[in-house]
Amino acid sequence: MLARMAPRLRLRRREELLEEGEQGTREPEIIIKLTSKSGCVQNEVRYDLTSGIYQHILDDDLTFNLLTLPSRVILRDQQEFISNTIKDEVDEVTEGRRLMAEVYRDMISEEELARLESQHNPFNFSERVSQTNRFPLRSQGAQTEPPPSNCFSANTGPAEIHEAYSEVYDQTFQSNERERDEERERDRDTTRDETPPAPAYDSLVPPPPLKKEKHRGLVGLGRAVKVVERMVTQNIYDDISQDFRYWEDGSDEFRPLEGSLLPLWKFHHDRSRCLVLADVCWSPHYTDLFAAAYSPGGEGIACSGCGSGGMLCLYTLKNPATPERVYRAPCGVTCIAFHPKHKSVVAGGWSDGTVVMYDVRSPATPPLTILSTTLTGKHLLGVAQVYWLDTGSGEDLCLYSVALDGRVTQWLLHTTNLLHSDLLTFPSTSPPPSLHHQYHHHFTRIPPQEKISLEATFCLINEHKGIGTCLAFRPGDNETLLVGVDTGAVFQVSTHATTHALTRYSAHTACVRAVAWNTHHTLTFLSCSLDWTIKVWFQGQLSPLIVLDVGGAVAAASWSPYNSSVLVAVTEEGRVAVYDLSVRRCRPLCVQSLVQRRRVAASCVAFCPFHPIILVGGEKGNLLSLKLSPNLRRVHKDAKGADEKTLREIEWCKMERLVATNRG
Repeated sequence: MLARMAPRLRLRRREELLEEGEQGTREPEIIIKLTSKSGCVQNEVRYDLTSGIYQHILDDDLTFNLLTLPSRVILRDQQEFISNTIKDEVDEVTEGRRLMAEVYRDMISEEELARLESQHNPFNFSERVSQTNRFPLRSQGAQTEPPPSNCFSANTGPAEIHEAYSEVYDQTFQSNERERDEERERDRDTTRDETPPAPAYDSLVPPPPLKKEKHRGLVGLGRAVKVVERMVTQNIYDDISQDFRYWEDGSDEFRPLEGSLLPLWKFHHDRSRCLVLADVCWSPHYTDLFAAAYSPGGEGIACSGCGSGGMLCLYTLKNPATPERVYRAPCGVTCIAFHPKHKSVVAGGWSDGTVVMYDVRSPATPPLTILSTTLTGKHLLGVAQVYWLDTGSGEDLCLYSVALDGRVTQWLLHTTNLLHSDLLTFPSTSPPPSLHHQYHHHFTRIPPQEKISLEATFCLINEHKGIGTCLAFRPGDNETLLVGVDTGAVFQVSTHATTHALTRYSAHTACVRAVAWNTHHTLTFLSCSLDWTIKVWFQGQLSPLIVLDVGGAVAAASWSPYNSSVLVAVTEEGRVAVYDLSVRRCRPLCVQSLVQRRRVAASCVAFCPFHPIILVGGEKGNLLSLKLSPNLRRVHKDAKGADEKTLREIEWCKMERLVATNRG
């Protein structure tokens, strides 16, 4: 045993000698501190919500070190000697460990030998009582991600201040009235026992009518009923709500060129079965709110209790069983549009030519409306479409309408009146022969982008007779307007010029039902018609980029708000077709019927700007929501995790590639 321990003891003795030699040859470090070091946390930061950055917190402790003198003096001629000595000592210790490993190789493993060497020296012992423990201060703070912030701005003026004071006054007045009603109820309870019993009446003689009380104490009953109704509805449609949030078609992984549409909620009203859903529009501010316009379906369609009027309904995805607001109209409501800035303002067009503006904040019937009259330029025939323009603060609200009387009209809301000005007119009569021959030769050779006078514009429209059926403004540009005509032509008009720059696209051979600009690539637009085709155009080019044959009369079409190459169309036979132009152009990725048992004609379609769903409306008041499968809303591989600016650039480049490959 002593023979085994002897080499180890010699090695430890050698290490102790080396340490003693090092102490003898090197000067010990001397540190002189006049004050103690502060125990406060160093380099502490705090997030400032105002500036949005982390700021350094200054130490309030005034104690600091005045002098610290560590020994750093080494003679120049001893520097090489000291470095060689340290190297020799390290080599000697390494050699000793190697020799010990060779000696005990057969008796003990290297791991066990290392464990024995790591143990404390049993001959160097000190009791715990003599040891002094120092517990330094430690910072246990943690830095986290800054909380999300949001920037907002608002304008104030005398009108806003007056409305705020009026609202506070109304709330105070209602609370005072409620307290008075409670006091009257308590007084009535105290005097009820003193009143004489009511006389008995003969069963053949009706009792006297009861006096109507002003308040019944049921002020909050309407709100409570709505809450209970929403709770019951959510429980009834819980499976559909789960599909809306989490369902994904697993078969899309095995069919990369096909997709599907999942039917979700069906929205209806008690009196909508005898009406046709003429138009549907999503709110640009609320993620689950949309409006539906109902109009009589024409001859041969009758329903008891329906009458000949139409209605405007506001629905939410939270309560598909019944609409939140129902506004009746003396005639059919043919088109609607939400204002892009004012959340509660909805514009509509009626079948008698009236342009109306609704304030949908109040459920009162009749609602607060502003209508156009015969004296203020009302249309003579039904309004086909209305379109809001985004105006600046302090300017009058601006609205455009196109009607079957051949007029494209601009409406300005000035105080409580609608002021009109006709932008274009499609007369039903031909121009005088002399004027016709005067401009005929010139129009046949006019370049597409040449500006012509207003009189020449009317002559050109007269030469190509028709009635405006739809319109669309280019996104971000209030001057470029597209007007579709029932003869199949599409006119591009400039609105803010003294002379109208007019371009005519020979788009279709039948009535144009819809025109829509691409929101990502604002130089391209689509047009659909009853001639079974959808055509994609580049602004200024008279030949279409892409022609899609749907196989039926196209009732409506729309671009996707999240993908520049995806569009959806509905046919009058009740089919929904979804195209992705970057994947395949010869056939749609999905063709699906609205109703499987019987054929129901579709009339309108609208993409939801917040969720991957679409709304499709048709005859008999049918309004169905459909969810797109992953293959129908496929995004670019570089779009994952990208910011909004990068996403816009990716979608623009995708559509620009399609334009470059198809442009002649």
